[in-house]
Amino acid sequence: MHIEFVDYGKAAERVDAIAQVFPVFFFLIAALVCLTTMTRMVDEQRIYIGTLKALGYSKMSIAAKYMVYAMLASASGSIFGLVVGFQVFPTVIYNAYRIMYTMPPVITEFNIHYALLSTACAVLSTTIATWFACYKELMETPAILMRPKAPRAGKRIFLERIKFLWTRLNFTHKVTARNLFRYKKRFIMTILGIGGCTALLLSGFGLKDSIISIVSKQYYELYNYQMIMSLEKEIYIENSKNIANEISKESRIGSYIFVKEQSIEIGKGDKEKIAFLYVPEDTKKVEDFITFRNRISKEKLSLKDEGVILTEKIAKMLQAKVGDEIYIKDGDAKKLKVKVTGITENYLSHYMYMSPKLYEKVYGKKIKFQQILAKTSDTSDAFQDKLSIDILKGGDISSVSFTSGISSDFQEMIGSLNYVILVLIASAGALAFVVLYNLTNVNVTERLREIATIKVLGFYDREVSSYVYRENIILTIIGMVIGLVLGIFFHKFIIVTAEIDYIMFGRDIKALSFLYAAILTMVFSGVVNFVMYFTLRKIGMVESLKSMD
Repeated sequence: MHIEFVDYGKAAERVDAIAQVFPVFFFLIAALVCLTTMTRMVDEQRIYIGTLKALGYSKMSIAAKYMVYAMLASASGSIFGLVVGFQVFPTVIYNAYRIMYTMPPVITEFNIHYALLSTACAVLSTTIATWFACYKELMETPAILMRPKAPRAGKRIFLERIKFLWTRLNFTHKVTARNLFRYKKRFIMTILGIGGCTALLLSGFGLKDSIISIVSKQYYELYNYQMIMSLEKEIYIENSKNIANEISKESRIGSYIFVKEQSIEIGKGDKEKIAFLYVPEDTKKVEDFITFRNRISKEKLSLKDEGVILTEKIAKMLQAKVGDEIYIKDGDAKKLKVKVTGITENYLSHYMYMSPKLYEKVYGKKIKFQQILAKTSDTSDAFQDKLSIDILKGGDISSVSFTSGISSDFQEMIGSLNYVILVLIASAGALAFVVLYNLTNVNVTERLREIATIKVLGFYDREVSSYVYRENIILTIIGMVIGLVLGIFFHKFIIVTAEIDYIMFGRDIKALSFLYAAILTMVFSGVVNFVMYFTLRKIGMVESLKSMD
């Protein structure tokens, strides 16, 4: 019961660690959306702002109108977000963990501290973005503000200097290329928005890959044994012949090895951590049961008498490198010094691997073994149940466990976390849709006169749509590529932040995750384009052409 309680506490720590990372990026994207929206609103009311300045209103009083609007909008959105945040998300996550644990129905409580903190962050991010949107316009004189904003002058772009390519482009393609670089602010905003959303999507899928890969790598690549037998009492290797003979007679068991395992406290400098000491009976034979390798280079490592092999996570926590000297705390005052000769890939718990010869030299006593690692001919549940019953009849073995059972239990725990990750992916996807829709809507609104002009020139609805869509697709692809690169770094940052002490997540993102993130981004872009098609059809040519008069 106590073990289950601790496991649930550790699972809650993982969710808490992830929850501390994602909101930061959601707030940044939300601030970007607010900045583009308020910039458009300020541009539309440019003459109105100029009139107010001419009448003697101060800059702050004019900006207050837009800042209050942003504050009310973000506060209203926060109320909806608090309902979802305190009711929907906790229920989904809690029910996911009920698959593993026997727990009562969830009781959600309104946390005033989190509510005020999240609302304050939302209001501040939107208000600050609004101030930046107003600042530039408020610096202008009333006479300039009361005139329509002059369109940006066209400039030669770099592509025009590449003659053999530029001459092969048709008219609409040339216009598209010029427009992409003409509106630099929109270009940057769109790329940042799409790139940020793609990065969020990729990091969500990558986090799922990293967590799921723990089981497959630990129990199928690094651990090459299937059964662990614990002895009734510790024995010297020379006294193990009877037990060895009994195991050798068992045809269902292949090779096996005696090992010593004990919990120890190791440290370097002022850092101390708990780890498991693993001492095999044979340093060469153990390589058939446990793979020692460098995670990045995949270089094979060997257990030597000159020093110990540490697992990667504990080495990082102690800031220990190959060649460094660390100590084993034996009692309150005694510290046994050993040299690190290798750092091996590992994902679950912390281990120090030591040769029998070095153990006897460091501890000054002869080694006793209390576990046996073995390979079995089958991994089915029925086979393992029958084998464990037969093994326990002998009396020398106190307990039997199988790595398949351990890995399946851990797989269930990881599976429950998938629901949490899916929530994060869905949230990132929804945010991607909002960003794309908002930026596309701003693009169309700012260019009503231009779009109306090409309609007057005889462009059909599909041609007008493709005129706008072409820019959106190019910007989406550019933003998507940048987002996939940013997502790699974002993923690494989340992995390091979300890890708890005794687990190291995988560091790789599967190729399919890149594909999924890219496809979702393009799907959202396609949906937005479809919605905007009807907006483009409704643009009135005469009214739009007269709007600046």
